[in-house]
Amino acid sequence: MVRVKHRYILVQIRCNDRPESEPVSISSAALQSYIRERVEKFYGDFGVASLGRLNVIYFNAKTHLCIVQTRHGAHRFITSILPLLTLADKESARYRTLYVGATLQQCHKYIIKYQQHYINKTIGSYRGLVQKQKLIEDVTKMKPL
Repeated sequence: MVRVKHRYILVQIRCNDRPESEPVSISSAALQSYIRERVEKFYGDFGVASLGRLNVIYFNAKTHLCIVQTRHGAHRFITSILPLLTLADKESARYRTLYVGATLQQCHKYIIKYQQHYINKTIGSYRGLVQKQKLIEDVTKMKPL
């Protein structure tokens, strides 16, 4: 018997009208339906049927990162349409694929490296210790949807 292989796609969502430090407000259900809709538009019934199991399993509004889980093979459909997506809850946005991994553990390792880089880049603009601690808490907090 063959096991089901998954791929985990790490995606960064940035709203065009908002500043980079402001959180993104989008739900996992809305993101899933939007991705399915776009795959159907560009790849038809074959693309939607190949998606099978599509889940958004992680989202951090502060760093604009989310992890999309899908089956192996169907991940190519999602990664090819991500640059074509333009909305996030009725706001114009851009989607960027940062990493595609076979295990969730490898995605979390990449997220930790990415968040460390993000903290080091943005912490210089904060003056007080309380602001710096709040930024570190917001960035490193990992909450599943």
